[in-house]
Amino acid sequence: MQPWRKLYALALLLLVLGPSLCAGSADSDSDKVPKFIQAGMDAYKAEGPEAAIKAWIKGSALEGSRDALTQANGLRQIGDYYGNYKAFEVSSSRTISPSTRIFYLTLEFEKGPAFAKFVIYKATEDWILVSFNFNTKPELILPSCP
Repeated sequence: MQPWRKLYALALLLLVLGPSLCAGSADSDSDKVPKFIQAGMDAYKAEGPEAAIKAWIKGSALEGSRDALTQANGLRQIGDYYGNYKAFEVSSSRTISPSTRIFYLTLEFEKGPAFAKFVIYKATEDWILVSFNFNTKPELILPSCP
């Protein structure tokens, strides 16, 4: 095979397989967040950032952690900048293993979006939070692949 044909074949292969290689094991049911994430979002809308954090970390190793509760300040600053929190959408989710998943969310505010990443773990009884991050810059939260 001539060199240009090899290059063409490789480019075609990457074009077809590239998105799936990058995405890893993206979930088809990505709109189904665990109950505790939904409960935190509901608490955020009704009671504010502290209530959301408490709902998210309940039952996890982060429960009672001052560091986790300081995330409420970041959410408060986002709200000061973008206005009131309205709703969220699941941008994507990934199954890392049968016991570990990542959810990427877009949080909708009155004047702009914020982005969230939740790493969750299947504990003995239910899913629990391992870590979470928020930022207004999508490149700091969302995976680098489309």
